[in-house]
Amino acid sequence: MRRASARGKCAEDALEGGHPGPQRSQAARTDPEDAAARSTELCAHVLAEARWRAATSVAAFVGVKGEPDTRPLLIAALAAGKQLWLPRMAGPRRQHIEFVAVTDLVALAPAPFGLLEPREGPGVALAETDVDLVLMPGLAFTRTGVRLGYGKAHYDGAMAPLRTLSRPVRVGLCFSDELVEALPEEPHDVGVHALATELGLIDCVSLQ
Repeated sequence: MRRASARGKCAEDALEGGHPGPQRSQAARTDPEDAAARSTELCAHVLAEARWRAATSVAAFVGVKGEPDTRPLLIAALAAGKQLWLPRMAGPRRQHIEFVAVTDLVALAPAPFGLLEPREGPGVALAETDVDLVLMPGLAFTRTGVRLGYGKAHYDGAMAPLRTLSRPVRVGLCFSDELVEALPEEPHDVGVHALATELGLIDCVSLQ
């Protein structure tokens, strides 16, 4: 989901006015111990989820910049023999996401904007993989599955060919105080089927 012009202002209003949760989340993100503890709880809920256990191929992300720490999930996926796909920005201006099959987290390297990405290996479109489950980051989510992204619609673009399908299951990862009542939507936005927070799993009311 993009944050631009009038729509971006609406997104900022949703985060900053009338929905105190995400404001608290920004404060909580300054406390590494709190973020680490909540990340551990969030990951435990994902690992106990039947859809995670049943998945043989998972697309995930490396949590950075105050996002939930996803490393326990990445390590668990590899230990369980799941095929793990991680995103890498591609294109001459890093304008779209490709996914790289990863067998060792040592393959991750620093990238622009504080990201960690696979250093080597061919990248493919998500629609070209056999992924069963996708873990998606976001600035905020609603309980109906609407996602507020980071501004360039990278995940919306990657998920577009799969948006009408029930597989792969799309699961948003966030802290509980990043849940809001409403967010602006556009036709190209791709939501999530479920949300994972440190408080548990939420099946979204409107599967998108």
